[in-house]
Amino acid sequence: MSVRGASGMRPRHGPQSGGEGFRLLLVRIAPLGDVLVTTPAIRCVRAALPAARIEFLTGEGGAELLEGNVHLDEILLWRPGLRAELALARELRRRRYDAVVDFECAWPTARLVLATGARLRIGSHRPGPRRFCYNRRVRRPRPPASIARERLELLRPLGIEPEAMPDLSLELAIRPEDHAWAERVIRDLALGGDAPIVAVSPVSRLPYKQWGADRWAAVADRLAGAGAQVLLTNGPGEREQVAAVVGHMRHRAAWDYGPSSLRQLAALYRRCVLWVGNDGGAMHLAVAAGTPTIGVFRWATRARWSHPEPRGRHAGIDRAPPQGCDQQCTRCVHLGCLRAVSVEEVVETALSKLAAIRSGVAASESTNRHDLPV
Repeated sequence: MSVRGASGMRPRHGPQSGGEGFRLLLVRIAPLGDVLVTTPAIRCVRAALPAARIEFLTGEGGAELLEGNVHLDEILLWRPGLRAELALARELRRRRYDAVVDFECAWPTARLVLATGARLRIGSHRPGPRRFCYNRRVRRPRPPASIARERLELLRPLGIEPEAMPDLSLELAIRPEDHAWAERVIRDLALGGDAPIVAVSPVSRLPYKQWGADRWAAVADRLAGAGAQVLLTNGPGEREQVAAVVGHMRHRAAWDYGPSSLRQLAALYRRCVLWVGNDGGAMHLAVAAGTPTIGVFRWATRARWSHPEPRGRHAGIDRAPPQGCDQQCTRCVHLGCLRAVSVEEVVETALSKLAAIRSGVAASESTNRHDLPV
């Protein structure tokens, strides 16, 4: 992987070859799925700058996901609140970074990037005053690329060429104790034998990503009727959404396994041959665990948020709303694009993937599974 500017010379204020003595801060606070999607960029930076000191600023959930990432020298914790932000800003200033890459570019992160005083402050080209917090602004690629590829584009001002990074697999270190917890859950829920286990994640904290409890119940019933063992999963605060799905189902579904950490949930996904669910953090967690996925997306978001994988292990389904929609998804009230996705096409896609997995066409193992050593 090369490290150079567009002209072939080292960019001004950029790292020397290998990055020796270069201090770099990467920033992504929330949401959790986005932290996982930055892991290809983290790997890319380390490959290009093996001697640099690379630190990552994130929230508590992001810190859990990045723990054990072999490409980072340190993980810094962001906490909400003015007093905590001021203390963090002083600490970041004291560390004297050469460059900062902001993968979020929201006001909280933009303020902190400016406070570092770094010579090179990189962010996306966004409207509004926050753009002045960065002295290198990168425009989104056209046509839109996957979000993982878009994150790599932010590394160009460092002299790093993303084209030299074809591997976009997500990384997550799963500990032996997480695997042991998942094994206990599988045993306690009486899941096992030759029948494949399919994880169904019918939850989302965002209403505009929720396909509907009745639809997910119909999908789960069809998969159970086809011989799969269905495992309904959820994160903190999402148990009632799963209970609503169970209330609509005719077949048995395993689901009430108690609280879990993010990496425990990833270890549970590792034991499933397929993941099906709403677009969101759980989908990225399943991708990082190496499990094939099928996500239901809002219209025109699949290309950016589904995981690009040349072997076709990950699929996304989206449909245009019948009457059209001129609202942003966060303001949309009719959710016409989600309603346009039928139960039948989700089931057919899942059954097709299960058949491919059983025949060995799409193996359930993946190169993006990274475990901490025992």
